[in-house]
Amino acid sequence: MKTGRLLKFHRKDAEVQAYLYQDGALHKATIYVHRAGARAETAPEQELQSPEDATLEESVRAWVDARFPR
Repeated sequence: MKTGRLLKFHRKDAEVQAYLYQDGALHKATIYVHRAGARAETAPEQELQSPEDATLEESVRAWVDARFPR
């Protein structure tokens, strides 16, 4: 089991959760989207990776904002 941190984004049309963790030298994020009224999906919507944690978090936030604006 990997340990990391969970970012939650509450949007009008969806709840987005991004799990950030380190895997070797890479920092990775797995993003799940839960849309209102839709069947719950178990597969991630997107997976991102970066050599730096701060860069990865910025990429996750940009991805969420581009697809699910506030």
